[in-house]
Amino acid sequence: MLSLYLAALESDGDKKQFRELYRRYHRVMERTALAVLHDPHDAEEAVQEAFLRVIENFSRIDEIPCKDLGGWLVIIVRNEAITILRRRRCHLPLEEGWADFAGQSRDLPAYSSMVQLFARLPDTYRAALEMKLVLGWSTAEIARRLGLTESAVNTRLSRGRALLRKIFEEEGIEP
Repeated sequence: MLSLYLAALESDGDKKQFRELYRRYHRVMERTALAVLHDPHDAEEAVQEAFLRVIENFSRIDEIPCKDLGGWLVIIVRNEAITILRRRRCHLPLEEGWADFAGQSRDLPAYSSMVQLFARLPDTYRAALEMKLVLGWSTAEIARRLGLTESAVNTRLSRGRALLRKIFEEEGIEP
């Protein structure tokens, strides 16, 4: 698969840089996608799609500070995994466990409405909240992945939750 990605790049320097990027981050991207999708085949698809996005934007990769590159790649693969998850959910019926949950949560808006509300958050807050709430990462892990201090991550989480509460209030939803 690596050779297909390399064929899309023009210069030898870009190919060398991509090889290093692939070698260094492929496994962590795979683990991230697997944490979201819980299916190795779908996780690999998400990683492949993420690397295609990287190649599409490869001319701008040098603009990303080295310390932020890993976090950037993790966010790309996470977004691709969520896209696959959404496609999968649109095509599969609810499992029994979900049906029970839906019966207990009649006061909550539909999942897609919640996702739309969550999507209204600025990227900086949404990324930290998704890593915490969706992926279940610790504050230390989020800080490492985003190249931030734990204090900065806690601030983003706190501000993100406050903005989410405000969005809920604007929509007339009790959190």
